[in-house]
Amino acid sequence: MTARLKRSGAAVIALWALLAAAAAAQVRPVDAPIRAGDSAWTAGRFPAAKGAYTTVLALDSLTSPRSVYRLAVLYSWDGDLKRAIPLFALYVRLEPRDEEGRIALARAHAWNGNTGSAVAIYDSILSRDHTYRDAALGAALALAWAGRYDAALARYDKWLIQNPGDIEAGLARARSLAWAGRLAQSERAYAALGSGGENLETQKGIAMVAAWRGDLTRSERLWRGLSSKAPKDAEIWVGLAQVLRWSGRSEEARAALERALLADPANPDAREQMRWVRAELGWTLEPGGFAIWDSDKNESRMVTLAASVRPVSRTRFTVTGGYRDARLASTTGRSASGRASLRIQAGNHVTLTGELGAVRTSADQGTTTNERRFTIGSARATARFTSGFSIGMGATRSVFDETAALIVSGITVTSWTGEADLKLPGRLGLGAGGELAHLEGGSGPNRRRALFAVLSWRVRRQISFAVTGRGSGYDESPRDGYFAPSRFLLGELSTRLGRGRDLGWAAEVSGGVGVQHVRFDDPGVTRGTQRFGASLAYRPRPGTEFVLEYGFSNVANTTGTVTGGGSVYHANTLLLRTRLTW
Repeated sequence: MTARLKRSGAAVIALWALLAAAAAAQVRPVDAPIRAGDSAWTAGRFPAAKGAYTTVLALDSLTSPRSVYRLAVLYSWDGDLKRAIPLFALYVRLEPRDEEGRIALARAHAWNGNTGSAVAIYDSILSRDHTYRDAALGAALALAWAGRYDAALARYDKWLIQNPGDIEAGLARARSLAWAGRLAQSERAYAALGSGGENLETQKGIAMVAAWRGDLTRSERLWRGLSSKAPKDAEIWVGLAQVLRWSGRSEEARAALERALLADPANPDAREQMRWVRAELGWTLEPGGFAIWDSDKNESRMVTLAASVRPVSRTRFTVTGGYRDARLASTTGRSASGRASLRIQAGNHVTLTGELGAVRTSADQGTTTNERRFTIGSARATARFTSGFSIGMGATRSVFDETAALIVSGITVTSWTGEADLKLPGRLGLGAGGELAHLEGGSGPNRRRALFAVLSWRVRRQISFAVTGRGSGYDESPRDGYFAPSRFLLGELSTRLGRGRDLGWAAEVSGGVGVQHVRFDDPGVTRGTQRFGASLAYRPRPGTEFVLEYGFSNVANTTGTVTGGGSVYHANTLLLRTRLTW
């Protein structure tokens, strides 16, 4: 009996050992990568942690909520929100009481542009606890990112009424005012926050707003002062680098970003700006092409290729070549051009540009062929006197070669231009300028005078309106293939709407309606005009873009530009341009 009991006990123990081993075998495959992921996460070896947690989810997505959450965080750090958001949502289902998980899910939705989802999650948290700070400020920030500044500011104001001592919330509110274009209010808000004593964050905000207001000299001085106080603050070096970039001093911006990355190697703003700086300092190749066709039966196609490099600091040297093929009935014209230009940034306020080149044209009209060679060039200077006022002046010699008839005529244009731009309160801008041009060739010399004025209103970053007045006149009205009324007046109301960010896909549409008066002989004719444009751009990385544009204009005039018959002239333009940088 005893022997039987012993044998039975041994069998039970063996069976228990087999079951334990089987259970251990079931757990061990997922337990090992969990331990490996946690170890790599703690050590800061995030690529290794990402690989281990990916293995955990492949084996069993429900075993380790911590692995789900951390993998979602790693995807969000990489900008892969399409993978991060479902993982954060899974974590919330696995750990419904963890409000931090909901905050992370809402933040990922906001980063991805899903403002409605983000705010709904934040509000669900606030409905249970209206004092939850991360939810209250997160909702305000999501609204600001979406451009809904009034709603965002209302949220900040509500929080600050209840928590007047929350400096970080006050800083976020001041920053949102700057994003909304209310720069004077933003600077006052930053100054008020720092009135009780020196506050590094408020001084950073004032320096940032100064740059956005166009006062780059003051902003640079403020950032450099802050860098001497806190030389290991990466954000200060990033702010200084941004101002240096806007000043055209990319080499100095690179040095500032190197200081930022030395202080904080993982700083995302510094790493992103460094990508843009390297693109600005690199070689650039720009192939492109466009086609034009109009109601006068003109057809014109052109291909271009430009290459540029920065030979020394604050300069850009560009070589451009182009070939045009134009047709009108039995007349054909060809134009080949080459030019070299140099742009110099002289200090923070003056930009100088010079260009020199040549054009060779060839035209076939019936059995006759003629060829011509021309020298072209330009010189231009732009000066910014204050943050809101600049003027520019230039002289240009070019060839009038847009159509086959113009190529046959062999007309050159020497023009002197000047313009001024003034920023006004309320996101308004005023620009005005004029031109005096002398035309040579064709049936004889001619002279053109032109003036323009534009009042613009930038409602938001990607929405603007403008009222434009333009007038010009020629001394003569020749039949050389160009539109030359003795008086041309145009008044137009236009708008522009854009969608997209600096990288990725972006689209823009624009349009305008106006009234135009054209006079060749008294009394002239007044009619309506319309124009429309659209563009689609893709920018996969800084310095690289692909852009497709289309434009249509319907312009009333009393005589066709070439045919001489009464008409309402309209034209179409299709353009493809590319920029590659390395």
